[in-house]
Amino acid sequence: MKCGYCGREMLRGYIPTPAIEWIPAYGKSKMRYTGEKEEGFRLGKQHFLDMKKQPAWYCPACDVITIDCKCTE
Repeated sequence: MKCGYCGREMLRGYIPTPAIEWIPAYGKSKMRYTGEKEEGFRLGKQHFLDMKKQPAWYCPACDVITIDCKCTE
């Protein structure tokens, strides 16, 4: 995968986590998310007590991580 900032090749890896959430600046974490992703969402069908491997790519030049929101390993 190419870095969206510098265009260099990124390193593939993963983030070990029970859950990753994206919450908008004005929002709060929820036990359950429904509706549009713009209101916040949890990646995958993860349970808080079950460790998952969330695919991610790291750019050493920019020190940026890109996370794949569509799949888990």
